[in-house]
Amino acid sequence: MFQYSDIKLEDISFFERYWKITSQRASDYSFPILWGWACDYGYRTAREDDKDLLWIRQTLPRDYDLAPLGNWERTDWADVIRERFGNEPEFWLVPEKLLEIWKDQLGEKLEAEDMRGSWEYLYDIRDLAMLPGNRYMKKRNRVNHFRRNYDYLFRPITQEIIPEVVEFQLAWCQANNGCTDKGLLQENHGILRILSNWESIPRIVGGVIEVSGKVAAYTIAELACNTILVHFEKASLEYGAAYQVINKEFMCRMLQEHPELAVVNREEDMNDPGLREAKMSYLPTDFIKKYRVRIKF
Repeated sequence: MFQYSDIKLEDISFFERYWKITSQRASDYSFPILWGWACDYGYRTAREDDKDLLWIRQTLPRDYDLAPLGNWERTDWADVIRERFGNEPEFWLVPEKLLEIWKDQLGEKLEAEDMRGSWEYLYDIRDLAMLPGNRYMKKRNRVNHFRRNYDYLFRPITQEIIPEVVEFQLAWCQANNGCTDKGLLQENHGILRILSNWESIPRIVGGVIEVSGKVAAYTIAELACNTILVHFEKASLEYGAAYQVINKEFMCRMLQEHPELAVVNREEDMNDPGLREAKMSYLPTDFIKKYRVRIKF
């Protein structure tokens, strides 16, 4: 049996190898998320180099086996899964492409349950950068109203301004009941961990909106080939439309610097009605659907 190990910052190099050969890259499985949230969710990994697979397990609040990263295009999934997980394994957050491969090979042995709150929302980056046409008129009007009322500046996140972003994040927490909600507290841990190790994480990017020299909103994201994964986005409600402005300005900057980008992944809605409405209002072009999978051999 393979051995699970804690995820460490120095694991990035081998993790990247598996990430790059995974045929559908869900944000849940990116290094900043797994490593950033590892203290709260107990994420651990087990390498199988001869199989080109990296198995992932969540150990808090209990054990959950997740989908593996690596070479999904194989024909021996039944043997691989049974040898490692027994006759009745269960996997959470299985991306749709892997599910289809498993269905083809496992047939009636497999039962899948839709995890709608974990679907990741995908958008055309040019739509979010330009807000074109009547379909985005309300959002464009809000951005223009912000521009008329505030003298603001967009800045990329660099090591020099990390302390300002940390200060804003802590203030944002205080304005949201001190992040006493379990989900917000865990998210805060992940954000601060990533910011504290900014220059050590590959492909991490971000930006802030400053009003009167102070951070009013920020975003943290990750480049992944032609896709940008938006991991975190926070804005002060003191300024109307700050969320819409940071989203638009950041996407404009990313297109300028990385013209190969085509897709924005703005992650899941966690079954929150307000968050789902907000994400749907940007008119997603597709989703990365995820499932809970039970197998009986």
